[in-house]
Amino acid sequence: MKNKNVRGIIALAVVTALSFGVIMGSKALAKDMGTGASNTAEEQVKEEIDTKGAEGIEKAVKTENGYMVTAKVKGYGGDIVMNVSFDAEKKKVTKVEVTEQKETEGLGAKVADAEFLSQFEGVEAPVFLPGMSLEKEEKVSDEELLKELKDGTYEAKADAPDNNGFTDVVTVTVKDGKIAEVNWEAVGADESTKSVLSENGEYVMTEDGLTWKEQAEALAKAVVENQSLSFLNLDEQGKTDAVSGVSISIGGFTALAEKCLKEAAGITQTLELKDGTYEAKAEAADNNGFIDQVTMTVADGKITEVNWEAVGEDGNKKSVLSENGEYVMTEDGLTWKEQAEALASALIENQSLDFLQVNEQGKTDAVSGVSISVGGFISLAEKCMNEAAGVEEKEEVPANGTQVDAVSGATISSTAVVTGINTAFEFLQAVK
Repeated sequence: MKNKNVRGIIALAVVTALSFGVIMGSKALAKDMGTGASNTAEEQVKEEIDTKGAEGIEKAVKTENGYMVTAKVKGYGGDIVMNVSFDAEKKKVTKVEVTEQKETEGLGAKVADAEFLSQFEGVEAPVFLPGMSLEKEEKVSDEELLKELKDGTYEAKADAPDNNGFTDVVTVTVKDGKIAEVNWEAVGADESTKSVLSENGEYVMTEDGLTWKEQAEALAKAVVENQSLSFLNLDEQGKTDAVSGVSISIGGFTALAEKCLKEAAGITQTLELKDGTYEAKAEAADNNGFIDQVTMTVADGKITEVNWEAVGEDGNKKSVLSENGEYVMTEDGLTWKEQAEALASALIENQSLDFLQVNEQGKTDAVSGVSISVGGFISLAEKCMNEAAGVEEKEEVPANGTQVDAVSGATISSTAVVTGINTAFEFLQAVK
């Protein structure tokens, strides 16, 4: 009898343990589903939508209350993957969820925070950032791009460094109307180059393949041979199998080479400026309470004078304060006034804003000694130039869509998320 009681107790203990294990296992499984399934957990999936051939779209489903589309776009640090939910009319965004991102911590990575994403809930698509155009750039055909190349050497530089801190630079030389030479380099913040590092064994990608320099040279040679970029069919990772031995991502190279060819073909727009003095002023103060303003003088169709000032509520100017030691950014660098003047001189010398490639923080290395954010200056200088050229400003707010705010200092990452939402929206409009 005693043994029977013991067996009963043991059996009860085993059943209890198994039940506990099932409960805990269910909880773990639910947790493992993660954020990527949270939208569909809230709403039952009614139907999967075919996404074959849809660029930037990973998955799409019809739910009880609308639709959910998974989009993938290029961010500052890599791919950003997001789930975008819409209402049943496919017009309003109901939720945005970033499931994967490699953006800069404390900056671009904030695009995954609820503080940024919550602003999209309930808004009408498409969405856009201040000053952002919803119109897509027209693709220039290879024939149009190459039909009349003007002799010269052309250079294009990436807006921001890659994940390893290197900035791509491409130069294209045209002779007798043909592409005669192409060079691709990647330069680090310390001025080191991938070509030299790879030859010295300090930048190794594969033990038995071509070095980075050898691959860059093989790619350049192929472009010269083909007199075209169209043969370089890139996959989703920005790689190609069109050139033997080239295994590196070449998306940055093709984008910059195309810029060079556009310039050589005269496709880039040159503004004809009317003589006069033009002024543009920021609509709001910066984080320190100063309002940027730029004045530009044009004489004989050329930019002859540029001035950038920032004025506080009390009338104090950054230029004066920085010279008096009351607005200090660095102990051993140029003052704010000196940097503003260097920037203005560079614009007069270049007669264009194209040379000012900025990174995610709105800074540039195109002008020696300038370490301040120059995004505000560029925006206002462009307004002055457009006014001098008689170019009418585009409507800030389109007939449809919703303006949203970017993460401060993370324009590239913010733009990527907005692009992802609009890509998802455009895809849904084609779904019957």
